[in-house]
Amino acid sequence: MVMKYVNWALRRQSEESDIPRCPSHKVEMRLRGIIGQPTRFRWQTEETYTYIYFCPVDKCNETVEVVRRKAQVPGGTDIPDRPVFARPQDQ
Repeated sequence: MVMKYVNWALRRQSEESDIPRCPSHKVEMRLRGIIGQPTRFRWQTEETYTYIYFCPVDKCNETVEVVRRKAQVPGGTDIPDRPVFARPQDQ
């Protein structure tokens, strides 16, 4: 993951892509959907998502499931107070 950002900072072009290729037609597959939900509790920081890709070529039934982990924290129920300057009409 760190090398991805190093390559981005140095403007290196990598041969490999995050998008899978169809084994039959050698074209990039398209994203059909994502299965997963953000983390549900404040102490959890990562959740697993399944990305489902399909081949865009007509009458090709190739699909690929890619499992990725994302760090995502949902908004909590205790919302911090807004600063005074954020809402001048509420003073």
